Amino acid sequence: MLATHSPPRHSIKAYSKLGLHVYDPLIVNLVAPRVWGCDPDILIDHYRDHVTSNHADIGVGTGFFLDRCGLPSANPRLALIDLQPNCLEHTARRLSRYRPSTYLRDVLSPVDGIPGGPFDSVALPGILHCLAGDLTLKSRVFDNIAPLTRLGTKIFGYTLVYDGVSQSASRRLVHPLLNRLRVIDNTHDRLEDLHHALATRFIDCNVELVGCMALFSAIAPSPASLRQ
Repeated sequence: MLATHSPPRHSIKAYSKLGLHVYDPLIVNLVAPRVWGCDPDILIDHYRDHVTSNHADIGVGTGFFLDRCGLPSANPRLALIDLQPNCLEHTARRLSRYRPSTYLRDVLSPVDGIPGGPFDSVALPGILHCLAGDLTLKSRVFDNIAPLTRLGTKIFGYTLVYDGVSQSASRRLVHPLLNRLRVIDNTHDRLEDLHHALATRFIDCNVELVGCMALFSAIAPSPASLRQ
């Protein structure tokens, strides 16, 4: 594992070894469908639609969706990138059949030093709502992943936005609690801002709201296409 040094964020403290063991049954299979209004099968399909056999996953969590989506090759190039060593160890073990490489990196800085050249797909699964600030600040992560991309690279992921939170009593309870605990920071995150952040950097951008989960995808362009 190659390492860079960065101060820990509050959000990664939830991913202790114990936290990782309860995350799937508690968050993925209970909170996501019943509170956030997004069934895990929707996120598995989102992965399946965009993942390639030359893939980088940033903010890997437990690797639940990557494990279940079915990579298009039995021998992919798979890079797992995270700021939390527990997540890297847990997910690498879970996906050991693919022999992934792991890299300790902070996406708030340029994600460089990954050998092998750019990837055909890069996922940001659930990392944006863990970062501090509004989406104007968080969107710098899309600039920081530039070393991993080339013309045609698929960028995709999902994030909790505050659109639709007021529509559900459970969301009005859970979201403020998670924000107070500093597990997430999304009170200023809106779907429109996410789409704008993508559209100013990529092409073929798509953002879909499922419950209060925003599923997004885009394509890395040539520099000339953004100047047009």
